Amino acid sequence: MPDRPSPLDSLIREANRTAARKPGTLDLLAQMIQLALKDGADPYLVAGVLVEGAVTALAGYIPPERRSDAVLGLVELFSERLKANDL
Repeated sequence: MPDRPSPLDSLIREANRTAARKPGTLDLLAQMIQLALKDGADPYLVAGVLVEGAVTALAGYIPPERRSDAVLGLVELFSERLKANDL
């Protein structure tokens, strides 16, 4: 067990705190993304919008002193999710 949490642990905790403050908001966003894809939205454009959203969140809403850890956590999370989906 590491002495300090990994960037991924920090990112997950922050997402959970945000979800607790605004119940259902992140759930709604995930459902809207799934609905858009099921409704025929271009998957390449959806992926691009999600990347832009992640960059906007990191650049505009994460404090500068926490950005490096947040970026590392996001990359780790992305990699883990790709692996979990055999990609």
